[in-house]
Amino acid sequence: MFFNGDASARRRVDLGGRSSKERDRQMLLEQRRLGLKQQTSAAIKIQKCFRGRKVVEIARFNVRQQFFLTFGDQCQRVDLNCFRPNSEFLRQLLFFFNGKNGNDVSILLEACKLLLQYVWHNGDIVSLFAGEDYSLKRSFVEHRIKKLAYICVQAVYQNRNQWKNQLLMPSKNSSMPAVILLETLACLINPELPWVCEVVGYLQQKNVFSLLRGIVLAGLKNVSAPEPDGSLSSLEHVVALVASHISHQPSYCSTVDPKWSFFSQFLSIPFMWHHLPYFKEIFSVKGLGKHYVHQTALCLPSNHNVLPSDVSPEYPGYACILGNLLEAAAFVLSDPKLASDTALDFITVSTFLLDTLPTVTSSAKQYPAEDDEFMDEGVKSSLAVDLERQICNAIDSRLLQHLVNLLFQGTLSTSYSGPSDEEVEAVGSICTFLHVVFSTLPPELIMTGLAYRTELVPALWNFIKKCHENQRWPFCSKLMTNLPSDAPNWLLPLSVFSPVYKHILMIVDNEEFYEQEKPLSLNDIRSLVIILKQALWQLLWTIPAHNPSTQKASTIPSRIKKLSVENIKSRARIVMSELLAQLQDWNNRRSFTSASDFYSQEATNENFISQAILGNTRASDILKLAPFLVPFTSRVRIFTSQLAASKQRTGSHPILTRHRFKIRRNRIVEDAFNSLSGLSEEDLRASETADHLLYPNPGSGLTHEQHLQLFHFLGTLLGKAMYEGILVDIPFATFFLSKLKEKHNYLHDLPSLDPELYRHLLFLKHYQGDISELELYFVIVNNEYGEQTEEELVPGGRDLRVTNENVITFIHLISNHRLNYQIRHQSLHFLRGFQQLIEKEWIDMFNENELQLLISGSLESMDVDDLRSNTKYAGGYHPDHHVIEMFWEVVKSFSLEHQKKFLKFVTGCSRGPLLGFKYIEPNFCIQRAGSFDAAEEDLDRLPTSATCMNLLKLPPYRSKEQLRTKLLYAINAEAGFDLS
Repeated sequence: MFFNGDASARRRVDLGGRSSKERDRQMLLEQRRLGLKQQTSAAIKIQKCFRGRKVVEIARFNVRQQFFLTFGDQCQRVDLNCFRPNSEFLRQLLFFFNGKNGNDVSILLEACKLLLQYVWHNGDIVSLFAGEDYSLKRSFVEHRIKKLAYICVQAVYQNRNQWKNQLLMPSKNSSMPAVILLETLACLINPELPWVCEVVGYLQQKNVFSLLRGIVLAGLKNVSAPEPDGSLSSLEHVVALVASHISHQPSYCSTVDPKWSFFSQFLSIPFMWHHLPYFKEIFSVKGLGKHYVHQTALCLPSNHNVLPSDVSPEYPGYACILGNLLEAAAFVLSDPKLASDTALDFITVSTFLLDTLPTVTSSAKQYPAEDDEFMDEGVKSSLAVDLERQICNAIDSRLLQHLVNLLFQGTLSTSYSGPSDEEVEAVGSICTFLHVVFSTLPPELIMTGLAYRTELVPALWNFIKKCHENQRWPFCSKLMTNLPSDAPNWLLPLSVFSPVYKHILMIVDNEEFYEQEKPLSLNDIRSLVIILKQALWQLLWTIPAHNPSTQKASTIPSRIKKLSVENIKSRARIVMSELLAQLQDWNNRRSFTSASDFYSQEATNENFISQAILGNTRASDILKLAPFLVPFTSRVRIFTSQLAASKQRTGSHPILTRHRFKIRRNRIVEDAFNSLSGLSEEDLRASETADHLLYPNPGSGLTHEQHLQLFHFLGTLLGKAMYEGILVDIPFATFFLSKLKEKHNYLHDLPSLDPELYRHLLFLKHYQGDISELELYFVIVNNEYGEQTEEELVPGGRDLRVTNENVITFIHLISNHRLNYQIRHQSLHFLRGFQQLIEKEWIDMFNENELQLLISGSLESMDVDDLRSNTKYAGGYHPDHHVIEMFWEVVKSFSLEHQKKFLKFVTGCSRGPLLGFKYIEPNFCIQRAGSFDAAEEDLDRLPTSATCMNLLKLPPYRSKEQLRTKLLYAINAEAGFDLS
């Protein structure tokens, strides 16, 4: 055998002279002998245990027989003296008692009845058990009381299925066995008794919460339905006494294993507060909540695997704990004396449990969601719908308000030295909690509460502003230990601030935003635009999307990993983009900052534009997610390149193969529609806004059976015009242009449709009195062509009155109905026709104002030189002809208004084109009208045009003054198409 370079691979040599086979045989024999010895030892132990149990059973039988002789088999000879220290009654009963033995249970019941009667008649239970001096017999008495208390709860537990209809009965039903035993237990652990700490500690060691859990579950007829009887049950009384004592400070009870603790055994009971409503009040008011939330925070997440799962897969323990804690938290956290530590404990627990929770589906929502872009496609919620609903409903505005108040009390300052440590921890904790909430629950269920019932936005903005001004973003949360060290510290605060502030902008009105400057001043919004732009550019361009080498393994066991850095980045990219786009819309409505503040300078270079045109690059990804970072002119260049590439892919059609149709000038829409689709001829009239802007008539179905096909056709025509670069002088309403981007419209879009309705809704929004007195309901009245119909905004809306609590929802629903729901079918068909030629990806690069520019051109100026360079000549005219020279000098001298009229006269559109767009297709043409040697009277003719061919027929006027006079007359008379 050759040396392989490994010095450790040495041949083993047995110094005793044995071969390897002999050595292996010896080892096998030794292993067999050891196995036989272990089996023999185990058998001996089992035999001893069996013999021991048998001996004990015999002893118990003998003692039981002696007990019957002394006290009777039905306790016929039992009185109060049996409870005294020198009596054998309790000693014998506690020794032989078996909770599964019906006779033993009957004996215990008789004894408990006697004891309860004594207590109810104001008897002194301490002297009954201890005699005159309790201190002399303390250990002896405590031992008896501990055993007696335990067999009471043990008997109920072992007979729980037989007594299931009694378990949640109130104490007035004192004749029922379960009630008798539970009331006895409650008497024995009365907080005023001297032995209570020892007894409760003993019960805790005996896993009393596990026994009580089993009793509660056995007594439930329906795990999710509350018990019909509203009285305090004996079981509830016992639970409250045990749980309350353990939370008392100081408490000398020994620490219990988390597996058998109150949080794991009792808080994991589905809908516990529904079954134990009085205990909820005790838990919330008397300080129990603070104690047990803290204990739960200490135990989770390291002990997450000890939670019981004995109900059903639809009610997992961790989800039930979450639901019960959230439901009680609004009361627990309402105590003004609480410190922020309790809120931090609550966030620690709920964040872990929410991170473990599957993404809640729409089944638990009150209203359907507008989008679910953050839902994990691979995760289907397996929770019961009522449990989902409990969790969703519990995170309400009251809970969120208490959380924010507790976390930020005393932490907010106007200091410019940066945020304090307390403020950093508060921001980190609430942002961690809310990020997991947004990733788990439908955001629309809690956004209104966060936006309008808490001071979260001012608190977060105060933190963000100070960090930005000091150029220092401290690490925010101890809960985020799984984030890599190179993850930007602004990531979490901005990802939580953005959707909440965006929600405010959805419902805020123009006066609040521009005049009252609520909730942020316009100066602060300018700073916010810069912060968001810089952060978003880093996320989308500077920071690599995936960098596994810098990731640390998560220290929190979680199936969904909502707290991973990639999950936070993914959400931040979307919500920050949406907020910045929303702010740009507000800036377009009324400028509060320069348009260039939204642009990134790095997006203007040729390298970026080339990558964007190429596609499947980071630059093209930015155009899809945050196109506002790129200047408008650059996006127009990219758009025209995309159009050119599309035409090149489809190929050009020879002119002779194009279809020709006969279109009458006074029936353009109908003839074109009939020629292209073969549908019947019928007049379809639109409606328009008060500002004469166009949008689909909601009642179009009343005027034409095939109105939706017509809207599809009109969308195709608009798409064709844009595809060919032809400007169309049609002023669309802004809210309708949003439909081309498949965007949702909100309250601030309503003035462009119905200013009067907008004013009425603002009146409601700012109404100071009781709105319910106005007798408004969740319905809307539609009026189309004189026909009025009433429509519910939500199921049962006719019976749902508008109140101060739901008025924001009412305003949102009214706006949504008019701006989105009412014209949804017409908009959808128009969009389908439009997208036959114009891809959604192209349009998503532009906002609504920019889309109008793409459709109709610019209103600001006209580039005469550009028009001249794109002009052809016919009939003897050429670029240097003296008539042509005069013509361009005259056009250039026109005012902007007359230049627009001239464009309208020759092209049919009064607006100038954008960069990259042609005025006409083919190029604008000027043709001589008449001969050059025409008589003077023939030169009195006016210029005419053919807009369908972009043709100007210009007589060879002799002077510039004559040309100017005739041309002005023609364009102001709006002659052209009908004169050609």
